[in-house]
Amino acid sequence: MVTIPQNATWVRFPRFVGDAVQQLSILRLLRQMDIGPLVVWGPAATVALVDGHELADAVLLEKHKPGSWEMSKTLRQHQAARSIHFPKSLRPALAAFLARVPERIGVSESLAGPFNTHTASFWKAPGTFMDRYLRVLRKRWPDLPPLPYPDYDPNLRVEAPASPYLCLMPGSVWETKSWPVEHYKALATQASQEGFAVVILGAPSEREICQEVATAGGLDLSGKTNLREAAAWLQGAKGAVGNDSGLSHLAAACNTPIVALYGPTSPEGPAIWGPKVSMIRLENVPCAPCYERACKVPGRPCMAGIKPDRAWMELKRLMQG
Repeated sequence: MVTIPQNATWVRFPRFVGDAVQQLSILRLLRQMDIGPLVVWGPAATVALVDGHELADAVLLEKHKPGSWEMSKTLRQHQAARSIHFPKSLRPALAAFLARVPERIGVSESLAGPFNTHTASFWKAPGTFMDRYLRVLRKRWPDLPPLPYPDYDPNLRVEAPASPYLCLMPGSVWETKSWPVEHYKALATQASQEGFAVVILGAPSEREICQEVATAGGLDLSGKTNLREAAAWLQGAKGAVGNDSGLSHLAAACNTPIVALYGPTSPEGPAIWGPKVSMIRLENVPCAPCYERACKVPGRPCMAGIKPDRAWMELKRLMQG
């Protein structure tokens, strides 16, 4: 049975992996501020990242999507002192309002602003996503320092290859954000020629593309790991290459050298946050960034134009740095 502390700060996790990983820096900052116990709640798949972890005093893993009234009863039962909720959704803000939580800190999207005590726009704000989260937090604590790196340790070990290995993450929620399979296969071949084993990570929905990359050589773990296990593989890797995706954010959170490839999106917003990160985007493609889920240009030049040699040289630079 989970013991939930009373009068704690409740931090709402989103369902998307990249957004959830960004909350790890927020938790680390709150820990540094020493504001009392932290409760993390939200979808089980993402909240599991901090289950039993030093970044949370307690977690509440949801196996279904609760409504605002159900969420408010939970907050009221445990007398939450503060709710920090960054999903772009009305539900957590309305729940905290209904529960009469004294401090309600979150973004103003989805009509949530009037229900927060401290709020600011997210999508219309400048800077990276991390800058935007910090701007909201500074509505409550004006003198906050910059957000720290997540420095995430999954506290889990895996049976890794005996030789140094790299992680490739070829999948993405948007097909347009995926680097071509042939480029990933060329990168896997190059890595093998230089003495690295290759581990391929991805969600069950990305199994087909991961299996295709694995034909060039590599251990295909797509659909076989939860987020914490994926983090353990990433933490042990010498480096990683991925798209603008949740697993690229997770690699950076584990302090793994990561080359992230951007095409239809821009790193000016969803920047990968970590100490050993390189984000590559071509500047000479006039239609990019388009933020479209379906490409209207034959061959997807914004992604196909990033050649494997460039990604490989950049990864080597990061690993040697």
